Amino acid sequence: MAFLHEIFNNPFARKALAQVSLPNGITDNLKFGIRPYQEEAFKRYLYTEQEDFDEKPNKPLHLLYNMATGSGKTLVMAGLMLHLYEKGYRNFLFFVNSNNIIQKTKDNFLNPQTSKYLFNDKVVINGKEVLLKQIDNFDEADNENINIKFTTIQQLHIDLNNTKENSVTYEDFVDKKLVLIADEAHHLNSGTKSGNLFGSWEETVLQILHQNFDNILLEFTATLDYESREIVNKYKDKVIYKYDLSQFRTDKFSKEINLVRSLYDEKERIIQALILNLYRQELATINNVNLKPVILFKAKKTITESEQNKENDDAFPIRSFKYLEDDPLNNFTNVFSSLDKEDKAVYQIIIKPIGSRWNRKAKNAASLVAK
Repeated sequence: MAFLHEIFNNPFARKALAQVSLPNGITDNLKFGIRPYQEEAFKRYLYTEQEDFDEKPNKPLHLLYNMATGSGKTLVMAGLMLHLYEKGYRNFLFFVNSNNIIQKTKDNFLNPQTSKYLFNDKVVINGKEVLLKQIDNFDEADNENINIKFTTIQQLHIDLNNTKENSVTYEDFVDKKLVLIADEAHHLNSGTKSGNLFGSWEETVLQILHQNFDNILLEFTATLDYESREIVNKYKDKVIYKYDLSQFRTDKFSKEINLVRSLYDEKERIIQALILNLYRQELATINNVNLKPVILFKAKKTITESEQNKENDDAFPIRSFKYLEDDPLNNFTNVFSSLDKEDKAVYQIIIKPIGSRWNRKAKNAASLVAK
């Protein structure tokens, strides 16, 4: 069986998609313009919802959007929420593995004062103003507005399996049809990879999904391990759209990437990248340019090579925090949740001195590299 997203590449499907129109509930209420590939993402959902075809997923509907970082997955989420409200859905459960992302998403959905707020000043569907409301549990939901509960997958798992006052329970989902939205969804697959769903976050999400036949689970991620047989088997009939970084760049929507070849070994390349990063930042500061240099440490070419790299004693940063949030322990546990049982990790806490003389040697080294 081919991936679900591949059926949309045949001429018959392309012709059918061309005839699908986006509903006014989406086009009239999103603040930002819809790019062609985002329109494609909406149309594929609408086609799947409206048409009968051999590969159509069964209910409860479970789909995944594999879209490049920066391509506007959150806008697709927002548009689908508007459409599903029009289809009778009122309750939405948004979850991810990091508190950082939750706060950004709250701003996207709830805070009109931020530049990245996704909706027009008034959301109007079928001639009626609709509010977007944050709720703590679904007893607070009403039938007139879009009710959203934001949480981490870790907290959701704890709440459902260690019931306490005002926390969400499985019973909350029995009589309410629900849309589950999972961002950074690749973090949900530990059970699939290990071959044991019991007690996993993944099992918790699937239990919620199957509480009601009309429930919908929409997963979004830029990272899907197509080399894993277990992941491929799970998602073959669920990946409705694959829009990777290569296509994103070809379509000229991504930031331009300059590739620099280095003949150094792995450790020296990392040191070189850090020094160049510091040099760029200092140069930007001197010239009053607002620049945030980014370093991306890419894994080996294949999963097998990455696994072999774990056998080395080298230490590589898996997450850096410029500022700690109100709940730093949650940040730390989020990072460590991605480690395998045999992995080792070390926390390094770096405190910047008041004076600036400490980095003089680094600046000198950066200048030499630049020359």
